[in-house]
Parts: sequence; structure tokens; C-alpha cells
Amino acid sequence: MMSMILFYGIIAACILILSAILYRKIFRIGKKIERDEQPSMEDYLFKISRVTGHSEYDVFCKSAEAWPVSRQKVDADFTRYLQQASVPHYVNDFVRRNKKQLDELHLPRF
Repeated sequence: MMSMILFYGIIAACILILSAILYRKIFRIGKKIERDEQPSMEDYLFKISRVTGHSEYDVFCKSAEAWPVSRQKVDADFTRYLQQASVPHYVNDFVRRNKKQLDELHLPRF
């Protein structure tokens, strides 16, 4: 009788230890995947839009202010962005300059 209790106690301890190891492995894998995922340019544009309350088109217009870009060029670039997800150099520059502040904002995706 005493040996059965000892036997089941050892089995319970092994299950508990294996569960803890498995939990830690899964937790680490989840953290690694989370760190490896770099936000895309579209994610940054979406985040800027949410934070400022303006549209992505407005972000394009604001980005163009620091560059010699006409409104017609902005319109054409924005249309290309919507159709092909192609981001022009002046928007890339704007996002790059504000990336640190954007990364510090921890907003849920939706």
C-alpha cells in the first residue's frame, strides 16, 4: 500500500515537472516569434493613422511636405500604394524618422 502511494507520488511529480518544462518552452517560443516579427510599412502607416486620427492619404501628404513633391505626385503614389502596396521614398523617410516613437506606442492591432 505504501509503495503504491510512493509510486503515484513519483508519477505526479514527474508530470508536474514535465508540464512546467513544456510551459516554459512554449512561452519562450512565443516570445521569440513576437520579437522576430518586424512591423511592415503598412503596419506603420496604419499605426500613424490611428494615432493621429488622419487617413493614410493624409500621412502621404504630411510626408511629402519635407520633400519637393507635388500634390499630383502624392495622388499618383497613393494610388500605386493602394494597388501595389508600393511605398514612395518620402513616406519611407517619414516613417523611418518617426519609427522610434511609433515603436514605443504599444497599440493593439485592431
